[in-house]
Amino acid sequence: MSPAPSALGRAVPLLRCPNCGAGMSSSTSGVVCNSGHSFDRARQGHLTVLGGRGRRFPGDTADQVASRDRVLGSGLFDPVADALGEAGREGVGDAPGPVVLDVGAGTGFYLGRQLDGLTRDGARPPLGIGTELSAAAARRLARAHPHAAALVADTWDGLPLADRAVDLLQVVFAPRNPAEFARVLPPGATLVVALPGAGHLEPLRSRAGMLTPAVDKAVRLTAELAGAFTPAGRRDVDVTSRIPASLAADLAVMGPSGVHLDRHELAHGLGDAEHPVRVHVEVCAFRRTGEPLHE
Repeated sequence: MSPAPSALGRAVPLLRCPNCGAGMSSSTSGVVCNSGHSFDRARQGHLTVLGGRGRRFPGDTADQVASRDRVLGSGLFDPVADALGEAGREGVGDAPGPVVLDVGAGTGFYLGRQLDGLTRDGARPPLGIGTELSAAAARRLARAHPHAAALVADTWDGLPLADRAVDLLQVVFAPRNPAEFARVLPPGATLVVALPGAGHLEPLRSRAGMLTPAVDKAVRLTAELAGAFTPAGRRDVDVTSRIPASLAADLAVMGPSGVHLDRHELAHGLGDAEHPVRVHVEVCAFRRTGEPLHE
């Protein structure tokens, strides 16, 4: 009996070339499109599928990725993963082997949890595809779950996936490209977006000088998706916990604020005490209508 194909091997037929849009096939070093554009697979397992402009931004650093790994491993964001899983299972129903795309997947924590929730005994396993701009994050993403494939791709330049190739698309605190989301999702498929609520990460956010999220993110999101998507439910996560100072420092530097913060100064300011932190997240589900986006 031949071995089961890897997650990346299963994903290749769903890929499209970021340069010309042609389909892809496997090669000895990675993948090649029908027009001859080739893309390399790293020895760590991720596939780089960047277009002609290449990587314009470096993405998260190795230190940010390690910080995020520790924070997510602590269980602090488990309620967010649970809410995403509920929305995902509701979105795909009992369909076997759904294709799940996580855009800006980071370490693959949320994608792995989603795949665990969609795995059923005796059924074809789900296929997860995670995209990331950061090479450091992609290395971690490639080993996040046995059914997950890791791609280095730029959301703003378009998703390297065929039209209507995805059953469930999730975005957790990551950049969005509504036109591309509408392209890769067929009518009836589900988009799930996690957004920071107004009180997210307070009072640590204010004390550490972290960036403050816009207060109307959910309203703006619905407007961005109008026409192509219709709201299909919302789950609010609002939990306050006390965490060690070392984890508070990780939490501060792991996100967009990390490039502006000095870890040593932050650690000195936080001291050795535990710190309260509020995880306030809005998990919004949308159903693809089949209509174009409203301009």
